Amino acid sequence: MRKNDSQLIDLVAKHHMLATTALAQQAGLSRGQWLRLRRDGVWVPVVPGLWRHAATPLTWELKIRAGAAWLGRDAALYGPTAARWWSIDGCDADTVEFVVPRARRHLVPWLTLHTTTRWMRGDVLRHRGVPTSSASLAIIDMARTHTPRQLENAVDSAVSRRLTSVPTLTKRMALLGGRGRNGIRTLRMLLLDSGGESFLERRFLGLLRDAGLPRPITQVADRQRDAKVMRVDFQYSTAKVVVEVSGRRGHTSDRDRQRDARRRNDLQTQGWMILEFTTADVLDDPNYVLTTVTDHLPKRRRRTKPATVSSKSATPRRRGMTR
Repeated sequence: MRKNDSQLIDLVAKHHMLATTALAQQAGLSRGQWLRLRRDGVWVPVVPGLWRHAATPLTWELKIRAGAAWLGRDAALYGPTAARWWSIDGCDADTVEFVVPRARRHLVPWLTLHTTTRWMRGDVLRHRGVPTSSASLAIIDMARTHTPRQLENAVDSAVSRRLTSVPTLTKRMALLGGRGRNGIRTLRMLLLDSGGESFLERRFLGLLRDAGLPRPITQVADRQRDAKVMRVDFQYSTAKVVVEVSGRRGHTSDRDRQRDARRRNDLQTQGWMILEFTTADVLDDPNYVLTTVTDHLPKRRRRTKPATVSSKSATPRRRGMTR
């Protein structure tokens, strides 16, 4: 029987370390032998119909795989669990949460089920072999229980990895917001200055909004004649002004600096004015940022002289919310 048990271990290694009765039979174990191994604690239950070897730890991923296999096609990872499965930043909860149709109930202590009356098209995607709430829906569900800062991190991460976009989140929230869903208002406030791919870029948009300056187009990608894609942080098309906000991410190697320099040269050749602001500019000297942007916009587009920003206002703040 030890040989058959070893064969079963080899088989389950190809099935995410989860054994079934069918795999036990495929390994050559009789029904009695398989029952004895389970009774003796060699193989222990994870969910009904699935077992793990006693030496295999019950990890978070193993729970995910077991829960997905047990619940079947009409279930999907929910909220923070889905966000972590997508590897979205700021989502490190060890909870295992699924969303299922109303009739389902949970039977294992480490698994939490949420219910829904229906899914819309695109709400559930298959990621790494597991049905998972889309990144947009995962973030919206996270808004029920997570802090504004955690939501900011999740939005920044998901947008930067092209798992969602601000228009997609906004559209999805509009469809769900009328159902009394908790957290929608908080998330909507956070998205006021979204469109950048980092906190620093969103802070820059917040400065423009507070000062009454026009909002630029965000994250513009332009394909050049040589098939290269030139991407800029912000763009005022009419004024031919590009704004770049450089934080700590990227721009560290010689190759990065060379690529940035060539991109600036290309843009200047095409008649664009390039404004660059650092982290210190945006957070510590917002008046310099606002004055510089204002000076490079056509007078007809200026609403008012930008309001003076005190040093205290350079810290992150949201109306009606606490950090």
